[in-house]
Amino acid sequence: MNRYLLAGCAAVALVLGSGAANAQTKFEVKVGGDVFAEWGYVDQDKDSGLRSTEMRNRFRFNLIPTAKADNGLEYGARIRVRADTGTPNSTGGRTLAQDNAYIFVQGGFGQVRAGTAHTYNDETGIVSRPIDYLPFGLYDQAASWINGAGNNGLIGGGNGSTLANGSMLWPTFGDVATRIMYISPRFAGLQIGGTYTPRNDDSQNSINRQSNVAGTGFLGGVSTTTGGVTSNVGGVASFQGSMQDMYEIGLNYDQKFDAFGVKLGGGYYGGRASDNTNGASFKNLNAWQVGGQFSFAGFAIGASYTDWGKSGLTKLSSYQLDSRVVTSPRASIYKSDATTLNVGAQYTTGPIVIGAGWMRGEDSGDLRVSGKRRVDMYELGASYTVAPGLAVQAQYDYFDIKNDQSTAAVDRDDKGSIVILRTTLAF
Repeated sequence: MNRYLLAGCAAVALVLGSGAANAQTKFEVKVGGDVFAEWGYVDQDKDSGLRSTEMRNRFRFNLIPTAKADNGLEYGARIRVRADTGTPNSTGGRTLAQDNAYIFVQGGFGQVRAGTAHTYNDETGIVSRPIDYLPFGLYDQAASWINGAGNNGLIGGGNGSTLANGSMLWPTFGDVATRIMYISPRFAGLQIGGTYTPRNDDSQNSINRQSNVAGTGFLGGVSTTTGGVTSNVGGVASFQGSMQDMYEIGLNYDQKFDAFGVKLGGGYYGGRASDNTNGASFKNLNAWQVGGQFSFAGFAIGASYTDWGKSGLTKLSSYQLDSRVVTSPRASIYKSDATTLNVGAQYTTGPIVIGAGWMRGEDSGDLRVSGKRRVDMYELGASYTVAPGLAVQAQYDYFDIKNDQSTAAVDRDDKGSIVILRTTLAF
């Protein structure tokens, strides 16, 4: 597939839809956003040096200037600002940040966006288990509360979670980067779209034309001792989360049949893995996702499956020692796929939503040994709308982590319970 096809189609749609949109129009500026504040309690096996309770909050708002030309073309921009980062200190904490900033045009041809944004799959709504009892679609609230050694079984270091810049527990393609996106109109419930992203590790006003990245994260090095000094020799990079020329195609279906509701979705995400400056090469991006959700009379059930395959894993199975290339079990690379499975249900009656779900995430873990990392999360939650836009919520999660990175010295397996009480506001 030509990696520039999506960008070209979006540009053509933009030109055809624009026409003679020269009339000056006053812009309407819309402001909206959401806030949550929550208290959590964690009972965790690996809790040495950790508190059991803590609080956190986040404030997020959108500024959206929009206008409409005489020919019907709508256009504008959006920025989403977050007040959720930093710890007060001398270098400046509690700072504002933003995670979306793009320009858009829309009309009968659909919508075209250019700028920093999520992927199409994330932006149009991932079809998976229903989570209306959680705040604003934030699927990974419980995972954020896990800390310590067990955290290595949840976040970072694996192909799916690192590439998606998030948790192993949700079917997201959601790396935020500078990209161009096309979203079609919806016909009989069906919508298609896609994105083109030059690279997933660059955004905003930054320009990064490097074709590779610095070599980090090593596998297969051997220890040698010379003159009483021990050093590691010949390591090769084991994983690459930097991808370039990424393309995405997705579709979703959303339709009502009297009291029945049907949602279906799927997508594919591809791209080229960046090589390391040390010469290591990696598996290209090759990820796909499917999901479905069905509803009737207040009940909803859903499931989804995402497979990142071996995206980002090293192609090498040997290491360099002096002038010789050595192949041994020590350097063997056990390439397990990264996958995410979600299953859940919820019931809504008036202002009350009650839900439950099961999530499983897996990836290759330690590439030097046979096995994989796996996390299972079991969840119960409820939400009550006190007034329009204002809600109170509670959730309980039990997690069980099995990690092949465990050793006799460091046991990274973990399990525990999480209780979260929350207040939300959407405006």
